[in-house]
Amino acid sequence: MEFYRLEHDKKENINKLLLEISNRFGGKNNFLQIIETMRREKENPLLNKSNVYHYTNCKINWQKSIHKESLSALFYAVKKEEKDGNILKNLSPKDFKITINMVKALRNLEFVLTPKNDTVTAFSFPLFDEVGDDDAKIGIIFKAFFFYPVEYVKKALSYEIRVKLDNSNDSFVDSDITK
Repeated sequence: MEFYRLEHDKKENINKLLLEISNRFGGKNNFLQIIETMRREKENPLLNKSNVYHYTNCKINWQKSIHKESLSALFYAVKKEEKDGNILKNLSPKDFKITINMVKALRNLEFVLTPKNDTVTAFSFPLFDEVGDDDAKIGIIFKAFFFYPVEYVKKALSYEIRVKLDNSNDSFVDSDITK
């Protein structure tokens, strides 16, 4: 899961999406603080029996509880999607059954962020961006909140595109600028 190894378009899309979300939190620092706080939790916030994660500026709710087995399958699916681009292909029959059951159980799960003060704007995001017969795409916002390392999110937020013409050929040059 190395941000700078992604394709140019994917890096740009992730950057734009995470910048939009961070602006709803009142800026990059506030957004990163909630992610860092969630990572420091002893138990993954998704395993909360109350289906809610409380933070100083907001709370995140979801409709149903996520069991440890589903969370393990979800972790595996995120890693598989990052590696292969598809969470359902090239799985052993046992892994396919576990993954498809996890997708069926969590396919309509939506997370609602509710502000506790004026610094955060309310919004919601799904666990899966799309679910088809032979593939399912896990949402970038979900991965940023619950799976991606903090450093990955920092790189995605600080990523900028510089366009420069090279004399030998016209090409885009990617660069990260830490703000």
